[in-house]
Amino acid sequence: RFFEYRFPKPDTKNTIESISIIAEMCSEAPNYREDWKSDICLWLNGVECGTWRCPGDFGDRRGRLTPNWWKTGNTQYGLLTKWTINNNGCYINNIMISDTNLRDIKMDNKTYLSVRFGNKEDAEYIGGLNIFGRAFGDYEQDIVMIIEYK
Repeated sequence: RFFEYRFPKPDTKNTIESISIIAEMCSEAPNYREDWKSDICLWLNGVECGTWRCPGDFGDRRGRLTPNWWKTGNTQYGLLTKWTINNNGCYINNIMISDTNLRDIKMDNKTYLSVRFGNKEDAEYIGGLNIFGRAFGDYEQDIVMIIEYK
């Protein structure tokens, strides 16, 4: 119920101010269902940062970038969602959702930064997830990681 990306380990010689992960995503239902909620969680290096409740699996119209060969009646696009973790906590779309902060993320003992999206087993809505890249959906971008240094 998750997938994980591994990014090269950030430069920890300089002080990291924040890490942001931006991705277009939505829930996952058979074909699509606009009202299919999913509690999508983000973990950094195995530390739970926060959960975003996606309102649905979107297929009511074609995604702006979705290729013609992709059938209508299937998921077409998502919502651009931004997780940011800094020294104060974790934010989703600029709204604080947890006290988990950069000090909680263990970066010294790995050669990479693990970014995991998924549904927790005890989530209220375990509706899966779709994630879009630069050639699908509405936003011409892949998963983006932004690291701000002091």
